[in-house]
Amino acid sequence: MIRTAFCDLFGIELPIIQAPIASATCPELAAAVSNSGGLGMLSVTWRQPEEIRTVIRKTRALTQKPFGVNLVLETDMHDRLNICLEEGVKIVSLFWGEPARYIRASHEAGALVTHSVGTVSEAEDAVSAGADVIVAQGWRLEVMSVI
Repeated sequence: MIRTAFCDLFGIELPIIQAPIASATCPELAAAVSNSGGLGMLSVTWRQPEEIRTVIRKTRALTQKPFGVNLVLETDMHDRLNICLEEGVKIVSLFWGEPARYIRASHEAGALVTHSVGTVSEAEDAVSAGADVIVAQGWRLEVMSVI
């Protein structure tokens, strides 16, 4: 078994995170990943508010293990985040966009936050905003000079 600081932070057994790929996520998949020792994820960006409550509650009924939600910050996600936090979600994954206000609200509710970035400057901004974990993805290339 591989045990890491990441596992300890998120209360999981294996350093495996299910990708929160839009409509491909569902309570059954997230719960299966969590029950297997990884971190199951629900994409809630494009779900209607009442559907968000339903999928969180159904996931919680299927697992006692940690799972998280993912929000793509291309539009305002405050209402959806608030629903997740009201439902007791303790792991929030953010993607794209300016994360500071979402990180602050999540931390105030006792949740951990990951933020996906594509450049060094986005990573620095996310760290400054208080992200608990940075997920580096290569969707954009940032040219850096090395002295």
